Amino acid sequence: MKKAMLVAVDAGGSKTEYGIRALSGGEMCRYVYGGSNYKSAGIEQARKNLVEGFFDACAKAGIAPDDVHGAVFGIAGCDTPEDMRVYRELVGAIGLSDAQTMLYNDCTLAFLAAATAPGLCVVAGTGSNCMAFHPERPIVRAGGLGALLSDGGSGFWIARRVMREMLLFCDGIGPDRPVYANIASHFNMEDFAQVPFRFTAMNVPEIASAARVVLECAQKGEPYACETVHMAHELLWDLATTPYKRMAYLPDEPLQVVLNGSLFKNEWFFEQFSSGLAARITNPIEWQLITSRPSENAMRLADMLYGGGA
Repeated sequence: MKKAMLVAVDAGGSKTEYGIRALSGGEMCRYVYGGSNYKSAGIEQARKNLVEGFFDACAKAGIAPDDVHGAVFGIAGCDTPEDMRVYRELVGAIGLSDAQTMLYNDCTLAFLAAATAPGLCVVAGTGSNCMAFHPERPIVRAGGLGALLSDGGSGFWIARRVMREMLLFCDGIGPDRPVYANIASHFNMEDFAQVPFRFTAMNVPEIASAARVVLECAQKGEPYACETVHMAHELLWDLATTPYKRMAYLPDEPLQVVLNGSLFKNEWFFEQFSSGLAARITNPIEWQLITSRPSENAMRLADMLYGGGA
């Protein structure tokens, strides 16, 4: 007998998480695979984790692909029409119809799952992204175009800035800083001699993982860590206020501001960022801090779109 199942997908740079749950409700089962952002993982690795992951998750959940009633994909790195074409092709290889699948940029999905327009969404995790939403106008965005040239203020941006200076220190250029020893410990390095070889072999998610260390050092007052985190805040404030200004909300129009991503799970970082953004926005703000997993946000939206509930 055919089942009616919902699939929710967090397709990120660090991991791809499939959530599967009955349309009627119940517990969501989760299955985790490697990253599927083709810009950082490469197209073949993204295909493997996204497509093969789907069939493996279905098998582990004890369902057939034909049992899928609807699927929502939240995709980091799906930022341009070309990106959407690539991901439509990848998702198409799964075999689900366009009517059964909805693809969203991770920032858009976070906002739609937690709030209603008008409002803003700021994502700050491995990458960063900022978008402004209005019920009567197209989405306006800033940033979020990848770690290499964009994603200012993100976990990767924070960690890269410190680790780049740490590499220079290992070459005899620049001062030692307390945060360096903490990063070496984070990566289980016994001494700085290991740094050049380990750092240069790391991928984007591995580098971004050190942002947590920088935030902890900044909270303790380590000067260089504090400087780095303040610069990250400044970049994120600029990225958020740019689409806000371009959207030209009415002066008294209340905005729902959704914050999502691993950096905001640090209470100190969240408080510093939210107070600074509030000082730059004149509209009334209702804050929405997302603490649920991205796959849970995708499942909530799948419920709304495919008839499971609100």
